[in-house]
Amino acid sequence: MSTKSKSDSRANARIKKINLLKLYSEMYKLSHDAVDKEVIKRFKIIIETSEEDITKKSLRLILREPKSVTVTDFTDNLQPYIKHYLFLKKRDIRTKKA
Repeated sequence: MSTKSKSDSRANARIKKINLLKLYSEMYKLSHDAVDKEVIKRFKIIIETSEEDITKKSLRLILREPKSVTVTDFTDNLQPYIKHYLFLKKRDIRTKKA
């Protein structure tokens, strides 16, 4: 029985957080400077150590309708990174207009 619980915990550790990784990828595409890259590097660490993923619906909302995102709907450890993505998105829109 102890072998099964060990294998279960290993399986849980290996579960991919697909939606968080997609958000990470989008953030990386929008990054411009060393500060952005440092935030993204820390986000990657959070993804690897976190046991949860965001829902696909939440991911779609963040990526397609960033103005309607309520950051407080997410866990405390993800909020700064979602805020940073929203900042990156706003900055990208501003630079495309200029």
